[in-house]
Amino acid sequence: MKRQIYIQTLRTIRKMILTPLTAWDEVLADPPHSSGWHLKHFVLPVVVLIIAAHLLGYLVLAITVGNYSVAYVAVKAIATFFDTFFTFYLTVLIVTEWTRKLNWPIDYQHIFLLNSYSLSAFWVGKMLSGLLANYPTLGSFFVFLGITGIYPFIVGAEKLNLAEPRRLNRIITMNTGVFVLLYLFIR
Repeated sequence: MKRQIYIQTLRTIRKMILTPLTAWDEVLADPPHSSGWHLKHFVLPVVVLIIAAHLLGYLVLAITVGNYSVAYVAVKAIATFFDTFFTFYLTVLIVTEWTRKLNWPIDYQHIFLLNSYSLSAFWVGKMLSGLLANYPTLGSFFVFLGITGIYPFIVGAEKLNLAEPRRLNRIITMNTGVFVLLYLFIR
């Protein structure tokens, strides 16, 4: 992937955390793209940045402290991919299936778009937990803060016209619960 994609991804994450209203307007102002486009131009670059942060953090820890071997660092990077990408993707699939069973008019594309951009604080938390590999409690704290960042999710759901307020609370609860449980299970 090109360097410009990573720079744009980091800008989008920053905007989504600091000013979610304008960030969602920018995401939705572009011509509509498929979930595959968002996967290629946002989610996968984020996952690559998270893996790079974990590799850097654990390699620095392996060199300075000597606790870890390079093989452990490689295995840790693979585990980071699984607990980041698969947690995200399985959450999208499960929530989409549940909304279909409840006969709510929400499609996969909207759930995918909502989850990929509203988890920006979680993505940053995962990056910080990798860079701060020597301080696992602090890294876990950043991941926790990222999971509890609900405001971009609410703004995105309103911008996408997903549900009325009553149903929105159920979607938030369902999405956050599934994500946290999957993250803990895969982790």
